[in-house]
Amino acid sequence: MEIKEISFFGITLDLGGLFGGAKDVAKDAWQRFGWQEAEENYRQRLIHDYGTLRILGNAKPVPLEGIFTDVYVLDKRSADRRFQIEDLECDPDGARERGMVRQNGLDVVKSEIANNRLFILGKPGAGKTTFLKYITLQAAQGKLFAIPIFVSLKEWADSKLELFDFMVKQFEICQFPNARPFIQLILQQGKAIVLFDGLDEVQQENRQRAQLITVLRDFSRQYLTSQCLITCRIAATDYSFEQFTYMEVADFDNEQIKEYVRKWFSGEKLAKQELFFKEFNKPEHQGLRDLARTPLLLSLLCLGFEDNLRFPHRRVDIYEDALEVLLKKWDSNRAIQRDEIYRGLSLTRKRQLFARVAAETFQQGKYFIKQDILVKHIETFLHRLPAGDQAGDIDGEVVLKAIEMQHSIFVERAQKIYSFSHLTFQEYFTAKYIADNPKAIKELMGHCTDGRWREVFLLTVSLLDEENADEFFAEFQRAVVALISQDETLVKLLNWANEKAVGSQSSYKIAAVRSVYIFLTLTLNRDLDRCINPDRLDRSLAITLAFARTFAHSLDLAIVRTLARALTLARSRSLFPNIRIDYLLVIMLLIVNRFGNSNTFQKLRDNIPKFILFFAEVVAICQRFSELQAELRNLTLPTKNDKQSTWQYFEVRLRNVMQRHRNIGHEWDFEWELSEKLESYLEANVLLVECLKLAMVSDRKVIEDRVLLLTD
Repeated sequence: MEIKEISFFGITLDLGGLFGGAKDVAKDAWQRFGWQEAEENYRQRLIHDYGTLRILGNAKPVPLEGIFTDVYVLDKRSADRRFQIEDLECDPDGARERGMVRQNGLDVVKSEIANNRLFILGKPGAGKTTFLKYITLQAAQGKLFAIPIFVSLKEWADSKLELFDFMVKQFEICQFPNARPFIQLILQQGKAIVLFDGLDEVQQENRQRAQLITVLRDFSRQYLTSQCLITCRIAATDYSFEQFTYMEVADFDNEQIKEYVRKWFSGEKLAKQELFFKEFNKPEHQGLRDLARTPLLLSLLCLGFEDNLRFPHRRVDIYEDALEVLLKKWDSNRAIQRDEIYRGLSLTRKRQLFARVAAETFQQGKYFIKQDILVKHIETFLHRLPAGDQAGDIDGEVVLKAIEMQHSIFVERAQKIYSFSHLTFQEYFTAKYIADNPKAIKELMGHCTDGRWREVFLLTVSLLDEENADEFFAEFQRAVVALISQDETLVKLLNWANEKAVGSQSSYKIAAVRSVYIFLTLTLNRDLDRCINPDRLDRSLAITLAFARTFAHSLDLAIVRTLARALTLARSRSLFPNIRIDYLLVIMLLIVNRFGNSNTFQKLRDNIPKFILFFAEVVAICQRFSELQAELRNLTLPTKNDKQSTWQYFEVRLRNVMQRHRNIGHEWDFEWELSEKLESYLEANVLLVECLKLAMVSDRKVIEDRVLLLTD
């Protein structure tokens, strides 16, 4: 019985086209051919070849379906958008996809509208090849009704074979009598989906890429009814595939990042998943969350965390690993040799180029750079190189496109407007420039109160050797002292805090105790809300952290809780007696001040009995300070029925006792401008301490002891 139709991958094929030109012998061979066995062989080969993924740095391939996270595509290229720099700067994160429609990539491929020809662009490591492999796997599993033909364009170009001959090799496992007519049949009947991967990986030398593009164009015109997808790196080509819809792979959003991490740390690794998210979401890891928008770099973060259960203390190590991957490993691990448009530039020179551009643009506050300005930066750098490092005529625009295609260190955010692909790369290369040019350290210190430069400080000190790090901190401490050295009130305050710290007889670091007394003073002056964020304090200042968090609760609204916390902390053995009693007296004085305040008196009247009990317990704790204890007992506590003026008088007497016996409770007359200066001074010192945690220095204790100190 003559076979006229067969089912292959669940798709009905009319074999008339296959037999039409065949001789009787060939036709008989096709009739006797084991179609079901061939289908299964081809299916298993696809699953074997494309069902796993090799992740950079991981010795073993992983199942693709176990790690694949939905890919989203944008309906146009970022570079096609016509925005002004001002449009991008007003909301850099929001501008990432503004003016473009974000769609699930697999849904686009499956849809019946304008999906027959897709040209999919993406940055290195964006997941283009993984996406095509997943589509192939979906088809092999019967979830996508098309017969997949996967073509690595680099492998095809290197094979020197005709396109059909290369495709035929993929069907050899099925033992077709002659696979060419069968491939032509499924293409002509629109039953195939052909996935051409990696146009950018084909070299341009000897017109190799141009010739390949001609073949692809002819192929897509000849087989209009079969689906055809091509992937390529952004900026790798300006060639026009007229019949194709251009799309760009979108960066991972927060949900995609979460899904990827959940899949990575699934099953027995669930505990690691929780730890990852806990660390990943910390405020100081904003730069890592930015990197994680690129799947390749997210896998690098997951791999490193899996081994160590933490991210490196020095974030600079992560950034250097990420750049090593983008600049070198990603292509070399896949044996891809790119066309060297800027052939004379070594890896070191490339890093120097990026560092100079980063430093100059970051200094100017530019995150988005016009193409012509960026080209001038590049050309200026290249013209300064020795002759041996240059490669003939310098065309900055060609070099820029090569950088974008090969590494995506620069990316075109809108038409002729560029930025670093990640803000943290711009910060890292700015720090690299400063670390490589020690004379720039002094200039850096002019930004010690500018939050925009915070990460640059931390990265710079991480890159310095011991000698330059010592100079870094010497300059830093001179800069912070200069912030307030001309203000008599602030100088007196800092000197008083040091006097109290020295007299506290505490084993805590002297700088930590100084900071305690500064915070107590700020609390008394009701300026806490404008103090530095306690969550950013150095861990060595644990006592300050505890105090600041206690004070952070409004005494007006939570007086009972505040009293309880104060007593609990004061009973702690970790506090030395001098610090403990000073802390309790300040809390007490602050509450008394609230009772004497017309805005809060009525609200707090019912809490007066609780305060009286608190006062009695504070007096009892003062047993080591007998004269102070006696004077406190001699104070007459106002009652619930007393007027505000009585509480105000009591406050004056309590403050007088505190000043005479403990040298605390002074009223510092801070004008707005002085408060701003003090806040900046404190924030700069916090940054200095954070830098010290990352630095290699000759004498750490000397630097620590000078924190919050104006004189030797």
